[in-house]
Amino acid sequence: MKPARSFTGEIVFTSVLLLGVFIIRIIASNRFWVEEGYTFGLYQGLSVIFRYTWGWVPFSIGDLLYIGLFIWLVVKLLKFIKILARKKFSRASFLLGGFRYFRLAIWIYLIFNIFWGLNYNRPGIAYQLALDVKKEPVDQLRKLTLLLLDSTNACSGFSEWKKNLTTKQIFSGADLAYQQVSPEYPFLKYQPASVKKSLFGVIGNYMGYSGYFNPFTGEAQVNHTVPIAVLPFVTCHEIAHQLGYAKENEANFVGFLAAEKSGQTAFRYSAYFEMFLYANSELYLFDTAAYRANMRALAPEAKADLVELRAFRIKYEGPVDKAVSAFYDRYLKLNQQPSGEKSYSRVIMWLLAYYRKEGKI
Repeated sequence: MKPARSFTGEIVFTSVLLLGVFIIRIIASNRFWVEEGYTFGLYQGLSVIFRYTWGWVPFSIGDLLYIGLFIWLVVKLLKFIKILARKKFSRASFLLGGFRYFRLAIWIYLIFNIFWGLNYNRPGIAYQLALDVKKEPVDQLRKLTLLLLDSTNACSGFSEWKKNLTTKQIFSGADLAYQQVSPEYPFLKYQPASVKKSLFGVIGNYMGYSGYFNPFTGEAQVNHTVPIAVLPFVTCHEIAHQLGYAKENEANFVGFLAAEKSGQTAFRYSAYFEMFLYANSELYLFDTAAYRANMRALAPEAKADLVELRAFRIKYEGPVDKAVSAFYDRYLKLNQQPSGEKSYSRVIMWLLAYYRKEGKI
């Protein structure tokens, strides 16, 4: 009788967790509830607490968490194989084990959404800046791409910063960039600052990421081994995630706003360079001649950075990169980003809307 009572208790507890999932989905169904009540309510408080709690630690707590999870999964898998080999596996134990892993998945879902994930359902930066984000005519895309090309070339002449700029200086520069943009956009206030190097380093290159945000610890990790030309923008992008901009296109746009308005050559160049590559790639779909002309018009320093970036990506391409990309593509699609990994390039729609409203980039 005791095991039956215990299993009944597990059923009741799991039902309570499922009720929590239902409540999360109700909240997520109204993006303005999320924006006002969650992002600038519960999440804002949690994110500050996380950065104060873990910010002083010089290494990534989140990376250690992921390493621990990986080891735990390997141990569980080995135990499962051992049980199968000894034929000590019953249908009852299989059902009970499956039920407990199902409950664990519910726990992860709830923690993920409470700590950060609900931000996927907010109206976000377009709502805050009153941008009318829509598909623009190709001629507007051409104009935007040329503006980004000119800005990239204008900043590329001051390339000395690439020789001596350290990761620590990039992190402090990103903090300064958000300090400089927040008077104009108070919702981008970033205090306290906390960005860290990823513990995985070169391993992360094989997985195809330049930076990532850990929703369970609130830490922004940057892969410091990627080409330095993109590091300032990557850092601003990851900080945008910390501020509650969950969707990749929005984090790209917010990162661009901070980097572009910072007044620091390294950040302005990095932002313009990245946005030019996104815009020109989009232009390629409609006007290959203009795409090629833009590539030829890049300043020599920017061309060198592009060659380095392409060589870097080719060097680390492989089955692991493809597997991680496929998984992450699916993850994005499940979180309000139907374009998957292409969501990054959809920042161009936000830039076009911003350009149409402000008349400048």
